Amino acid sequence: MSFGHPLVGLQRVSERLCMLRPKIHAGCSVNSKKRGCIQEYPARPVLATGRLKIRGGTNFQVNQVFLKSGIFQPGTSKHVEKEIAREEGAQTWADLGEKLNIYSYGTAQVYKDTWHQAAHWVKDNLGVRDIETLKGEHIKSFLESRIADGVKFNTFQREAAALAKLENALNMYADREGKHNEYNFREAIRDVREEASQVLDKTVESRAYENPHSLISSISNDNFRAVASAQYEGGARMNEVWKIETNDLKGMKLDPYTKEFKGYIEVEGKGGKEREIAVSIETYKQIEAVLMQKENMHFDKDDYREALKEAALLSDQDYTGSHGLRWNFAEERMEELREHTNMTYEERLQEVSWEMGHERADITEHYLHR
Repeated sequence: MSFGHPLVGLQRVSERLCMLRPKIHAGCSVNSKKRGCIQEYPARPVLATGRLKIRGGTNFQVNQVFLKSGIFQPGTSKHVEKEIAREEGAQTWADLGEKLNIYSYGTAQVYKDTWHQAAHWVKDNLGVRDIETLKGEHIKSFLESRIADGVKFNTFQREAAALAKLENALNMYADREGKHNEYNFREAIRDVREEASQVLDKTVESRAYENPHSLISSISNDNFRAVASAQYEGGARMNEVWKIETNDLKGMKLDPYTKEFKGYIEVEGKGGKEREIAVSIETYKQIEAVLMQKENMHFDKDDYREALKEAALLSDQDYTGSHGLRWNFAEERMEELREHTNMTYEERLQEVSWEMGHERADITEHYLHR
């Protein structure tokens, strides 16, 4: 099949690449100017040392590194890759970062956004037009500009992690293309991170998620979505959900305060103390379906945390851990009891404390401060 003019061929190939990556190139078209789409094309292919080297605009270069480096490995277990890296000698989180790739569409989308942002910034402010000439000092200057912008420390950390992964991608790209370029951004990132840690806002008024419904709906794994729902709706700890077995399902009954039908599940809390949590009928049935396939809810906790991190990225929220969902429960249950009962604040606080498995009400009060 002939595309005719070579640029037309490049254009059609790019259209196909967009269709092959719907979650990363959603809504893009060949004529689109959206960052992240492969829409900038070179004036001509240039031969360099016997190899066909394609040069193009900033967005095009970023996409080429992403696509050709092999950094994106969807469907590969990050947990398994971590274990392999540890067997090969990785000991610290920094060591792991140098060896791991990008495994989810959500992380890929967020990281690529930062790559585009940084590449455009160094082009506009430092005159660096070729992504293959990036150095640690350029990355440091970009991150220093983000400090000057006054971004939240969590935002800085996310962008720094993305740029550390760009180092991986560029090294992989150079290796695959038979080039001799070597990249080291991590030392520069480490230096500027110390400054960011001292001056940027780290305050977290609440660990509750801004939009827990959006967070949970962004989790792609059905089982993990059920786990997160149980934490959010029932105030359960992650480990409490992990322990649930078939005989812990206690059926459906009315919530004594809201008069809604809910599913009740017995969980084992700290110190072996048991209590019942109440979840929506939908969540109860989801957990019931999981337990029809196996005898307990056991799941990989690291993979669950990774799923929450990805969901937080996709729903544009700060990741506050699985415990953040208990913060949401505490806040919303207090409001629910205020609307449906005549309880005093102290009585509501004590009830929510019992439902969360806390012995003392003052511990629960910690969850209510924004």
